Amino acid sequence: MNTHPTPSLKAPWKDDFHSHLEKQPEFYLATVTPEGLPRVRACIHRGFWAELPPNEHNKLEKNPPIFETDCPVFTTDSRMSKTYELFATGKGHGTVEQSQSGSGGGGPVEAVYWIKDTMTQWRVRGKCWLVAANDVEGESSHNSGTMTVKAEVGRFMRPVGEHEEKNNDWSWRREVDNHFENLSPTMRGTFKNPPPGKPLAQGADSDDEALGQKAGHLEEEELARKNFRVCIIAPEEVERVDLSDPNKSQRWLWTLSQEAGGPGKNDPSHSKTEGEWNMVETWP
Repeated sequence: MNTHPTPSLKAPWKDDFHSHLEKQPEFYLATVTPEGLPRVRACIHRGFWAELPPNEHNKLEKNPPIFETDCPVFTTDSRMSKTYELFATGKGHGTVEQSQSGSGGGGPVEAVYWIKDTMTQWRVRGKCWLVAANDVEGESSHNSGTMTVKAEVGRFMRPVGEHEEKNNDWSWRREVDNHFENLSPTMRGTFKNPPPGKPLAQGADSDDEALGQKAGHLEEEELARKNFRVCIIAPEEVERVDLSDPNKSQRWLWTLSQEAGGPGKNDPSHSKTEGEWNMVETWP
């Protein structure tokens, strides 16, 4: 279990990164298979953990805004190959069955964001944790996967201002429910599709699985709830390349300090400290 303290300051790269993602949320996520092979796929940025993006169509009760993080979020189906890869390459070396059963993961990832409007490329390297609705709270939450996720992600959750003493008002399950609700009904329905990647000739696993369905609230959708995951990237290295001026391209690398649970690799003689992060400017 990680005992590193919660970073006390917002990451120095967060504001610019956030503003760029509002222009273009698409990105590419790389994972590693248990055999050490690379896998890349396109994903959609869904905000930052504990900072749910507003959605006029989402009428569910929200968590109070008492935390902020530097952790990008996306969503996935537990039956996707990346889910197993994140379990199998994490410290727990999880099985396929474990990856489809609940919260956990922790495998290494690299996310690449190309923001054409600003001619900027971002790379975020770190570990990725998955949160399932069914085991994140209540009696079923006392498993090693859920406890590890809450410890590892929880250390990135900074209390905000006067809300610091109201932590008990914040619910992990409520946050997962709202991420599902922020999706369109058709996108929610994809979590009731037949298993991704399974040969068509083998058919679906159950009569409830079919393409083109819509879905309502997560608590009312047993099949979708079983498959839906919120994926949280805990960043350890962030790189920004600015190509907006062809005569003066720039590149920066931020590394989370060892004291805050990061690799802390940068040579201090060529870099500077920015909160819990160490920044070095490099040739582009």
